[in-house]
Amino acid sequence: MRILPVQIKKIKIAQKQLGLTDSQYRDVLSGFNDQNGKPCKSCTTLSSTDANNVLALFEKLGWEQKYKKKLKYSELEGRGGDFASPKSLRKIDAMWHTSPNVRSKTDAAMNKFIKRETGKENIEWISQSDVKKVVQGIKRL
Repeated sequence: MRILPVQIKKIKIAQKQLGLTDSQYRDVLSGFNDQNGKPCKSCTTLSSTDANNVLALFEKLGWEQKYKKKLKYSELEGRGGDFASPKSLRKIDAMWHTSPNVRSKTDAAMNKFIKRETGKENIEWISQSDVKKVVQGIKRL
């Protein structure tokens, strides 16, 4: 499998952050073979597996990948059905935790409020039609 664009970007970022010169970088790549069996001269000729191996080598040299912060409720993306979208859940969560009229800004208190408004025990279980009820309920507090 060919190298992915995201892998190329990571390799270039690692090269820059490690302060590798062009010749040092090419020496690292020459330890890997391209699809023709020849030593690599460019990361674009690496396979996806070899690109991961290059990144692992850079990590051994001290490079640390920075991971994007995972958005809350993003694991619920694509559930289908009538479930509320993760974006809607984040909106409710933000409203609850920032509203000046909410006394207890905890997730447990928010779930109690949601149960009172919708009959569902957890924010993750509300439907798209419940979102409006909950948002209006928070505004009424």
